[in-house]
Amino acid sequence: MKSFRRHWGLAAALLALACERANTPARTDSIAAKPATPADSAAAAASPGGSWNPAAGPVLLVASGSPAQAFVVAPDSGTATAELAAIPHPASVTLFGRGGTVQTADLPAVQDTAGCTTATLSAAPPPRAWSVGFIGGVVAPLPLDSIEAIAPADSAALVVVLNRLASALPNDSAGRFAGLPFVVKSIWRFSLPSGTPVVIGTLTRQINQEATPLQEHTLVVAEHAAKDTTFAMTYSERSYGEEETIESRDVLAAALIGPGRVPSVFLTRDYGDAVAYGLLERGDDGRWHRRWTSARRHC
Repeated sequence: MKSFRRHWGLAAALLALACERANTPARTDSIAAKPATPADSAAAAASPGGSWNPAAGPVLLVASGSPAQAFVVAPDSGTATAELAAIPHPASVTLFGRGGTVQTADLPAVQDTAGCTTATLSAAPPPRAWSVGFIGGVVAPLPLDSIEAIAPADSAALVVVLNRLASALPNDSAGRFAGLPFVVKSIWRFSLPSGTPVVIGTLTRQINQEATPLQEHTLVVAEHAAKDTTFAMTYSERSYGEEETIESRDVLAAALIGPGRVPSVFLTRDYGDAVAYGLLERGDDGRWHRRWTSARRHC
């Protein structure tokens, strides 16, 4: 479920630009990167679970193979049976797209197939493409722009920012990836209600060993205040491992949750043979935190 693949030509061009810019003196502009300190999220990334935000409703819906199909993800695998039984039949659901689109549908019932709960949605006209859905709850979308929707000059400059921030994070304990170039796999951008810009990027580095190729995957969240001109790291995760089983991440949607309109980001966590879903939340301290991760699903 590696859902964001770059064209090699674009990736190479952007990487070349990043390397060129990294060797020149930094200049002050609207997307310069502040020196980053190691993020405090590495320890949290090692322990799944956490607390789902109940203001988002009893379950999370994630788009499946078609817009009319949904995975139904219970916040707590230990109480999933009770949570699923409490869902009204039929239930009215709200579906968000990454770009901020909102549509509604009905969920007549759920089916548990080999431990993967799914549902068929109904609506007239049928649902269009969406990313995440909710049953009840107090949730409003935050529209996301992907790298395809960002002007080439801006996306190239954001590649430089993400490279600088990722380079400031600690390497693996053996230092195997030190000095290797990053490849930016995805960039997502949105603005908070205050106007604060937020950028989320995923980057990889690879050691091309013939027997067991190793990869490093990094997630970076950065933002800057309205009167500032430099992006600063507000959250990061990093994983290492073999190419087929290393955890990779992608952005599903961004939203404001609850009466307090808490900025939140929904993620996929792909382990090669399993997938989990996660929720990041922006705290009052201006930093993002890992709030919740679902159990892994082998669907």
